[in-house]
Amino acid sequence: KTKYAFNIAAIQTLKQIEAESRQARPDEQEILSRYVGWGGIPQAFDEENTQWSEEYRQLKELLTEKEYDAARSSTLNAHYTSPTVIRAMYDAIEKMGFRTGNVLEPSCGVGNFFGMLPDDMSSSRLYGVELDSITGRIARQLYPDARITISGFEKTQRRDFFDLAIGNVPFGGYKVSDKQFDKYNFLIHDYFFAKTLEQVRPGGVIAYITSKGTMDKASPDVRRYIAQRAELLGAIRLPNTAFAANAGTSVTTDILFLQKRESPIDIEPDWVHLGQTEDGIPINSYFVSHPDMMLGSMAWDKSMYGDEKETTCRPVPGADLKVQLEQAIQKIGGEYHAAEVMELAEGEEITETLPADPDVKNYSYTLVDGEVYYRENSIMVKPDLNATAKERVKGMVELRDCVQKLIAQQMDSFVSDETIWQTQRELNGLYDAF
Repeated sequence: KTKYAFNIAAIQTLKQIEAESRQARPDEQEILSRYVGWGGIPQAFDEENTQWSEEYRQLKELLTEKEYDAARSSTLNAHYTSPTVIRAMYDAIEKMGFRTGNVLEPSCGVGNFFGMLPDDMSSSRLYGVELDSITGRIARQLYPDARITISGFEKTQRRDFFDLAIGNVPFGGYKVSDKQFDKYNFLIHDYFFAKTLEQVRPGGVIAYITSKGTMDKASPDVRRYIAQRAELLGAIRLPNTAFAANAGTSVTTDILFLQKRESPIDIEPDWVHLGQTEDGIPINSYFVSHPDMMLGSMAWDKSMYGDEKETTCRPVPGADLKVQLEQAIQKIGGEYHAAEVMELAEGEEITETLPADPDVKNYSYTLVDGEVYYRENSIMVKPDLNATAKERVKGMVELRDCVQKLIAQQMDSFVSDETIWQTQRELNGLYDAF
């Protein structure tokens, strides 16, 4: 009920801020930061639970119908990550050499990974995606400089854009509909890896907490898919108590560290397949070869979803998770390299670079404050063009953008014919001038 009270205070504060159309003050951000989501508090949505009847009525009055439905559906997997685990993940990334870049946190919640970004990574550009409206709006108030999209991850399109993706992905026995990936039949946690591999640039790094099912499920299909597109830098299996404090249940999870390949290759390393412990418990071959990367011992147990025949990682009695993680991350490999600028034609030079704009199509020119830039993955470079070439590129960019604007208007039934004809005349003028 303490968590519930924190959530209610945060939602009330958020609605007051939004009603006044302003940004949260520091004291209000403190209240918002205590929001922990609804994972592990399903009682608040149970109309028949007499011990929670007052809270049930309060929630129904406070939230809109859409907000209420989204909050109720999040009780399965809205479990926030402990600071100990987040800090260890960043330590591993820092050890690889990452300092700045475009950083993605899908399913970002209120942005706990953003809040713990190390000081020497503070110049990074932060991008979050959050399905739940209340949670995403709180994140926007806490991190106004981050670009946070309130939407399903499946609706985002940022190919080869991010240098680092980090977070705790949702997991469970259900799937996400995304036409591009539907044929693979991935469960939600595995889908997040596939979608992220599309959005991280070659050489970029992924550090995700996921269900142990990604590594341990009998079918090797998802691991083969990942291995063909990324190198496994290392994995850490967390004990089932790592999320007990905030998830309200025992669940075994892994932290996977991956680095995207330049292009998919036909490969099937050992970790694609399963092995078993000395006791005959099936586990990923990586953990058979690296038992020290399991911060506990494997045993049979019931899962958080009620499956009878499930495995779990029981903690080492008396072990300090912080110390265990510090030792484990020293064994994570990999070396991060900043994005390379494009190869130039003879006589051209790069005079300036900018972080890439995700709305600019990759490998294309754009205009920024009247200057020509070329986007390549996570950066945009300003080539030193001669005056004639620069004007020609500007003209072509304006023509392209106007054509795309016209097509969008023609596809939109709410745009008037007069507006469309006005854009058509604009396009004719640009073409004549070009």
